[in-house]
Amino acid sequence: MAITRFCGKCRKVHGVNEPCPKRVPFQSNSKRSGRGGRPWSRKRERVFKRDKYLCQICLAKNILTPVELHGDNAGVCDHIVPLAEGGTDDERNLQTICKACDKEKTHQESLRGRGVLKS
Repeated sequence: MAITRFCGKCRKVHGVNEPCPKRVPFQSNSKRSGRGGRPWSRKRERVFKRDKYLCQICLAKNILTPVELHGDNAGVCDHIVPLAEGGTDDERNLQTICKACDKEKTHQESLRGRGVLKS
């Protein structure tokens, strides 16, 4: 006796090893741009070098906070104007920041997004 299964795609019964004729292989619609993959890694590296591997928010407060690309002291390539508020991935809108500043800045942006804080 052959083992069968019900196919939700075509609403018929198929053998276990019999593919559905209506099955379409998954194809991703995403294009490799923005944050992710090699292009973003290279852009992030350029921004870190430009900012001399220092947190720009701390630097504005006259505090030198060094960051790294990877590891325990890894920094964040941050959007000065968030994408949700009309910012872009242009390098002029990116800055290097430490994890502590990223956490605080993300919290402030979240509050603004929920209407708790005004810009």
